[in-house]
Amino acid sequence: MKPMFILPFDHRNGIIHELFGVIYPPNPTIAKKVVALKKIIWDGFLLGYKTTKTLGDCGILVDEEFGSAILDDAQRLGITHILTTEKSGTTGFSFVHGKGFGRAIIQRDPTYAKALVNYTVGDTELNNDNSEKLRELSHFCIEEGVPLMLEPLFHGKKSAFAMASTGIHDMHNHGIHPAVWKLEPMPTQKDWKKLAKITKVPMILLGRNASIKEVDEWITTAAKSGVVDGFAIGRTVFFDALKKYVAKTLTRDAAVELIAKNYIHYVKLWNKSRT
Repeated sequence: MKPMFILPFDHRNGIIHELFGVIYPPNPTIAKKVVALKKIIWDGFLLGYKTTKTLGDCGILVDEEFGSAILDDAQRLGITHILTTEKSGTTGFSFVHGKGFGRAIIQRDPTYAKALVNYTVGDTELNNDNSEKLRELSHFCIEEGVPLMLEPLFHGKKSAFAMASTGIHDMHNHGIHPAVWKLEPMPTQKDWKKLAKITKVPMILLGRNASIKEVDEWITTAAKSGVVDGFAIGRTVFFDALKKYVAKTLTRDAAVELIAKNYIHYVKLWNKSRT
């Protein structure tokens, strides 16, 4: 498969709080501003896409709440588009469409459906509750032919690899079988290779809102491992541009160009490191 180069901007609770200092959900005025900000990210992606579209499977991950029109545009243009299924700002996993999650996925017809879940090693009750819902989602996606991208955020005192391997084994045992795992960085190529034997399906690296230097190191390690199939880097690509735009120290055009520049940087770094 081509490497996946995903620009995720399905952030809702965090971006609203950090950029506008309000609690989610926002009032209509703030909501309108968030829609406009996501359009800036989309335009930045499209600008970068002119350079990157031949280099991999370039796509976006965005929510319906503030990015419905963007999902429509991506589908019309034939660009990989990933639909968020989880509510924002909750510890436990909940579907944004409740029991109607399946109908919403079918109506939207995304390239992938995505679910983010917090997994705390040792918290059996919460993990089991989350896993019951994820199993339902996993089975639905398999039956309907919609690939599932699962993003588990692991918490605990063990190493990154130990937490990931424990959590993935547990989810497999619960009958959760995504098409792609969106995973936090592993410290070494060896860890990635060991993890690939557990996931048995494509893995992509997430950015975790880290600095450009940190993400550069993570991408280099993941790409050189030979077993990671791309990345989904979001806030490191777009957040600084949005923050400056909101503060009126950057024009809209300049914000779009900065997002495109950052996105292109990571695509080229991946391919250079993989080679």
